[in-house]
Amino acid sequence: MGMSTHPNPRSVLENSRVIFNREEVQAAVHKMADDINEFYGDEPLIMISVLTGAIIPAAWLVTKLKMPLQMDFVHATRYRGGLYGAELEYRVPPRLDLEGKHVLIVDDIFDEGDTLAAIKGSCEKRLARSVKLAVLVRKDHARGLARDYVDFVGLDVPDVYVFGCGMDAHEEWRHLDEILVLE
Repeated sequence: MGMSTHPNPRSVLENSRVIFNREEVQAAVHKMADDINEFYGDEPLIMISVLTGAIIPAAWLVTKLKMPLQMDFVHATRYRGGLYGAELEYRVPPRLDLEGKHVLIVDDIFDEGDTLAAIKGSCEKRLARSVKLAVLVRKDHARGLARDYVDFVGLDVPDVYVFGCGMDAHEEWRHLDEILVLE
């Protein structure tokens, strides 16, 4: 990636349009929180955010959860072409002891799902009692894992380049509170 491949951040924004505004995004986060609260009740939970994209949706989500909760995060990279779990390299592994605990992994987007599947497998290897997945956005396509692999979903988006709400456009604009599509 040379410097010339990184477009001007303002021009990226000017060539984009909002597909979910802030009210629609927040309604989706509220619905996810309601579903998660109903599912776990008062069972203690460990919420693991996947860096970097999950920072924003996880922060929105966690403030609406009612159960006793511990927060952790992972930063993972994948080696291409290995088996699930085997090709995952943690830059930052989970810090908390997951054994016997309910774990909720939160990410910004479910695209093909390989990284999420690898993180889930890794938590299962650490003997978590259960491992569920929550994503703000699920891409609508037939690549990768089945679309119902994730347990809690905020919004479905078409198979286009989306950003905002934790998702980046060339590492810019993660901090927007709307979801935009690059035209």
